[in-house]
Amino acid sequence: MELFNVTLQNETLVAVFFAAILIPALAGIALGTVFRSAKIANVIAGLCIVSCAASVFAYPLWRSGLSLSYALPVSSAVGDYALAIDQLSAVMISFSSVIFMLIVVHVVKSTSDSGCRYSGLLNALFLAVFSCMAADSVLVLLMSWEMITLVTFLLSKKGNNDRARWMFFVIAHIGGLVLICAYGYMAHIAGTSELSQWKGIGASISPVASMVLIMMIVMGFGTKLGLIPFHAWMPNLYATAPIHTAALLSTVCSNVAILVIFKSIFSYIGVQDSMSVVAFVIIGISAATALWGALESLVQKEPKKIMAYSSMENMALVVLCMALGMIFLNESPVFAKLILIAGLLHTLNHSVFKSLMLMTIDTVEDCTGEKNIGRTGGLAKALPALAAVSLVGVLSMAAIPPTNGFVSEWLMIQSIIGADLQSKGMSLLIPLVLAAVGICGMMMAASYARLYGFIFLGRPRSEGMKEPRAMKKGTIIPLAVLALLCLGMGFFATFIMDILATGVISVTGVAPSPSYRSVMSGEMLPLVLGAFIVVTVAVVLLVIRPGKEREVRTWGCGESLGKDMQYSSIGFSQPLVRVFHPFYGDTTVVRDTKEGGKKTVHTEFTEPFVRYLYKPLGRAISSIAERIGKTQTGNIQTYFTYILVTLLAVLLVVRML
Repeated sequence: MELFNVTLQNETLVAVFFAAILIPALAGIALGTVFRSAKIANVIAGLCIVSCAASVFAYPLWRSGLSLSYALPVSSAVGDYALAIDQLSAVMISFSSVIFMLIVVHVVKSTSDSGCRYSGLLNALFLAVFSCMAADSVLVLLMSWEMITLVTFLLSKKGNNDRARWMFFVIAHIGGLVLICAYGYMAHIAGTSELSQWKGIGASISPVASMVLIMMIVMGFGTKLGLIPFHAWMPNLYATAPIHTAALLSTVCSNVAILVIFKSIFSYIGVQDSMSVVAFVIIGISAATALWGALESLVQKEPKKIMAYSSMENMALVVLCMALGMIFLNESPVFAKLILIAGLLHTLNHSVFKSLMLMTIDTVEDCTGEKNIGRTGGLAKALPALAAVSLVGVLSMAAIPPTNGFVSEWLMIQSIIGADLQSKGMSLLIPLVLAAVGICGMMMAASYARLYGFIFLGRPRSEGMKEPRAMKKGTIIPLAVLALLCLGMGFFATFIMDILATGVISVTGVAPSPSYRSVMSGEMLPLVLGAFIVVTVAVVLLVIRPGKEREVRTWGCGESLGKDMQYSSIGFSQPLVRVFHPFYGDTTVVRDTKEGGKKTVHTEFTEPFVRYLYKPLGRAISSIAERIGKTQTGNIQTYFTYILVTLLAVLLVVRML
């Protein structure tokens, strides 16, 4: 009797948990559809925050031993609408909910993207994200992923940016169609649409079919992660969409993709010895994506585009870790655990520092009206609090200790260097992978230093930077929380790594022993390292404590010092452009300023993938569509002829078979 009561209480608690997530979000969607009042918009956003707050308890409830599963009372022709949260899903849901909640808080405080429609769509996006992470049926997974695409498309509307939005929509739906084919085939092979029953499907089919499925899944989700050549939508959409939409796409939506890819490869399909070929292909695509993202970020003029290419680079490194994990799993399982932990940890870290930096950029634009780093500068004096939290985000993105970005990238390098593999091919590949990771790290560090330096340091290059507006009340709060998370996740990284290690073991099925710590070059103590750095910085500041202030005129070569007598963003990137000119496809444009016959010279960049792949492909499709359109004559006799010819062709094919 007592056991029955405990079970009933547990079921009630699970039902309350799911209700607390789903009901506020559904109410927010309904209110966002009906109302248009600005006051109601904050209420709708508040409902999204309530759902996020409830979802944060996913991991604590799973940790307490509850079975977090739920099925809707209605079902479909292909199975139930079922949700089930395992250990790794619980970690990702709880963490992503925190990020989602902080972004929504910033929406409310900044009011830059507020409105009933926008707030209602935020509820819809959160519902889709949660459902996709918790999906236990193929139908829920695919519907939720398509809903993420549709809602982000609607959320990205701002001004006249239809071209960028539709490019995203088309590319993302191409990926969606690929995923429908892959998961539909997997459901057929498994004999069930229940994902929790899928385990090692690859053993039931040929190795070639398994590798094709893995490639389809990586490329299907890679359309949103920005893997080349599917990244073409990212720079323009990030630059033109509301910043909070870009932040959610870059962080929470990317977390969904990484989680499902990870579970699909290492659990649903399973990794076999014969899959090294597809792993090599994924490594090549990921390395190329990371290098291209790092190169492009160094020459972009708009901070949002820099963030877009940064997301490409970071997500490519995570996919690279998963591909290496596929190779390590059979040859060196302990190193496989280490590289997979590094990839998942970097996914979480990326969510924190990228959302921090994107919302910082939004605050800079809101206060100054400037979107080009060539017209920024000197903002640290006017907005010191914003400069401080931004510095933490930049240090984290650049992998500087003791921030969280340092820990995950250090783990990547540890696992790549230490892997003891017998394959001669891998002995040649590993140094190349290590070189790619190192080069990407150096270029991105330079890019982030450029971003921070040109916005917050130096002299103001425009009136907006010289006299910026005050930050809107409360906008610094979510930024400060994210900055603290960057530091806290660096100090307490080992705690998070142990949690992720348990998830990796449960998904991949590798033995818990030996521990991933046994192959690390030394015991990593981020808390001790962080404390040492903090104390050292404090001592240095104490020693060089400034005394009486005095003003000294900066030497200006005999001329009056002006804003143009400092290093420009164009000057920073020009040497790189000259070296990699064929890759960038840059064009020099001379423009008349209409001021006394003066002319200015600008360098414009066009994505080579857009110029040489998407535009010719678009022209070919348009040409084919026009020719097909000519068959629509409007003549009923012609249509009957088409039907007759089609029936005859089908009958002939059936007869031949």
